[in-house]
Amino acid sequence: MELKLQRFRISLVLNSTFFPLTSPEVFDALKGRGFDIGHPPIPLPTGPRVYLTGTIARKSGVLIDIDENRNLIGASGESIENAMQILSEILSILREDFSIDLDTELNYVELISHYLIKSDHNPFEVLQDCSGMKFKNIFQKILGTPVSEYRYSIIPSGTLPTSRNWFEITVSPKITMSTQAYWVEVIFRNTTCETVTAFASNLNSTISNIINSIEGTELTEESH
Repeated sequence: MELKLQRFRISLVLNSTFFPLTSPEVFDALKGRGFDIGHPPIPLPTGPRVYLTGTIARKSGVLIDIDENRNLIGASGESIENAMQILSEILSILREDFSIDLDTELNYVELISHYLIKSDHNPFEVLQDCSGMKFKNIFQKILGTPVSEYRYSIIPSGTLPTSRNWFEITVSPKITMSTQAYWVEVIFRNTTCETVTAFASNLNSTISNIINSIEGTELTEESH
């Protein structure tokens, strides 16, 4: 099995009445920590509450974006380690440059990741063989043909998807490589940064163990 991380994104959503990352202050804070700034209009707009939405900076292969309509600042890249390091710097900027008390002003943190996982097994057949579809016989009768599940979606039991503490891990065959690879999508959301950070630190092993469980092979140990 070969894991290839395709996307990793982590976002901080604040509950401030006014989004605090105004222009040009946010650019000054980022430049002061070695971020490469994008190409905002010159001169930078100023005022009591001026925002520039979209991708605004990069560092270590990680892109920084903000969305004042959602009270959000995010970091996206292809390396979990780099993105989490940049997250740490963003937290410092919020605390030190904008005097944000994250204990009271952090709404939630959300992680999104996508994996392409090549396997020696046939993912299309594996997911069909381990199907436990509750209403399989009924669906077959309704549709007049044998049926099976195509993807697995794992969520916390009894928790609504609108909750700030929620996750979903979806496993399906990669459409264009359905006999060779899985496509895995992960959403993990929590009100504490520490919980999301801990999940991210073991994300690769978590995904490996889920695939191994589906394929009936041995689990891997978590990394620390």
